[in-house]
Amino acid sequence: MPKRLRPHVNPLSITKEYSFAGFDNNNPIIVDVGACKGEFTAELLEKFPNKNFVLFEIRVPLAEKLRKKFENNGNVVVFDGDGGRNFAAILRPSVEKGINLETVYVNFPDPWFKEKHKKRRFITPKFLAESAKWITGDTEFVFQTDQKFLFEETLETVENSIFSNIEFFKEPPFGIRTDWEQAKIKEEDEIFRMKFKK
Repeated sequence: MPKRLRPHVNPLSITKEYSFAGFDNNNPIIVDVGACKGEFTAELLEKFPNKNFVLFEIRVPLAEKLRKKFENNGNVVVFDGDGGRNFAAILRPSVEKGINLETVYVNFPDPWFKEKHKKRRFITPKFLAESAKWITGDTEFVFQTDQKFLFEETLETVENSIFSNIEFFKEPPFGIRTDWEQAKIKEEDEIFRMKFKK
């Protein structure tokens, strides 16, 4: 079994729930799941200053740092807690108003190696089935990982869902590499990437 490379937080142990009425505009929304230090969103924000950003970070101390980092950006909101549990409550109201949920980035998530822990992952059969009820075909998920087994298992999960419009790609989106990816590249690890839609 691969060793754990960073502290894990069990999302199923966190029951905090949020609601979000949406932004004060109709601009497209970009989501960063597991935003960590926010370097990926910060670079996206420079490229797309008129888009809205929803950040999920399960680790409360990191979420607080993210709020501080983006406190002067009215088009960025940060939520701690379990992103999977709160995903629909936070984003569905905007989608139902006709606002485009443009992209959901899932960058280098915790692998949850053990079979009994797979239900803790963000992309699960249950999550995709529930999201399919309200997410439109315009929304693109972007998944990146340095764990080949996680990529293969996630790919199988997606292939067996309604989100089966899958595309593989080599380079990071808009040339933006997270700190984690940069560290993995220095270690000469391979990065696996895919996009998928309904």
